[in-house]
Amino acid sequence: MNEFRKTLEDKSMSYVGMIAKFPLGVHDLKSFITPEKHLFVLSHLGIPAIDIDRWKLKISGLVEQNIELSYQNLLNLEYRELTVFQQCSGNPLQPKVPTRLISNVIWGGVSLRAILNQLQVKPEARYVWFVGVDRGVYEGVSSDSYIKDIPIEKALDNDVLLAYKLNGELISAERGFPLRLVVPGYYGTNFVKWLSYIYVTDRRSPGLFTTNFYNDRVGGDDGTLKPVWEVAPESAIVYPAQNEVLSLQPQILWGWAWASRGIQSVDVSIDGGITWQSAEAEARLQYAWQRFTFQWTPATPGKYSLMSRATDCDGAIQPIQEERNAVYTVVVTVKEAAVKESKSFTIAE
Repeated sequence: MNEFRKTLEDKSMSYVGMIAKFPLGVHDLKSFITPEKHLFVLSHLGIPAIDIDRWKLKISGLVEQNIELSYQNLLNLEYRELTVFQQCSGNPLQPKVPTRLISNVIWGGVSLRAILNQLQVKPEARYVWFVGVDRGVYEGVSSDSYIKDIPIEKALDNDVLLAYKLNGELISAERGFPLRLVVPGYYGTNFVKWLSYIYVTDRRSPGLFTTNFYNDRVGGDDGTLKPVWEVAPESAIVYPAQNEVLSLQPQILWGWAWASRGIQSVDVSIDGGITWQSAEAEARLQYAWQRFTFQWTPATPGKYSLMSRATDCDGAIQPIQEERNAVYTVVVTVKEAAVKESKSFTIAE
């Protein structure tokens, strides 16, 4: 622990100020792979400028061997790519308010497990902390570093990546250059950017973002705190769009569905949740979101409240309201198809 504190003290950069960019909502994302220009950006403590020639990734704690890796060291390790959705869990001060900020991208980097196995994790290890270079003030509270932790079992999953590429290109400064953590199935708050230190330990991190923020209260106001880790089942209709006007003819509704362990089914309602019908959901590719479709022929003109509800592979069902993954309603208007005016004419004799 003393070694960990010293590492934080050695950090010389200080950046203050949250940066947030939300170019598109999930309902505007029509491509399976999200282009970088459409990705959301959220930095709690600003975006640091890193000198790559001086940057190192340090790994220590409950391992038999400590190590420091340069950027070139990482580039020389076995490279992997995974398609993984990344979802913001929302404002930690309003954890039950849905934001539906999500993207689906291809991450490239190295397996964390491969490195930890070489360093030989000690049996008493329970958690792994991940420390970013950024530091500053968030919601009036000072933080020496952005630190998140995950259980050792998750850290030793072969698909947890130390990523330095996004959609085949080196990640940019606002995406976490030179290195960021990617934890498939976990909310984006755990995808630590500007990663500089990995600490294997037997306890949870005391950092601001694991104690004050990003915890859910289970069992009411007096209940226990549960870390915001695994992504709950969620879905959203992409077509038709909100307030769209449709013709009275067959329609194919479609959208995206996602969850930590994948989606087994999606149901659609055309009457605001009174009745539900099964949609067709595509199989999941790696850790990507899944496309669903539903064929619908409106019976009459009028307004319709369309909803989708996902069920994950553990049987958990997307809630109707009062949760961060609550069902989203799309209101559309169906009108009679326009009748083309026919022109009469007389053939001249």
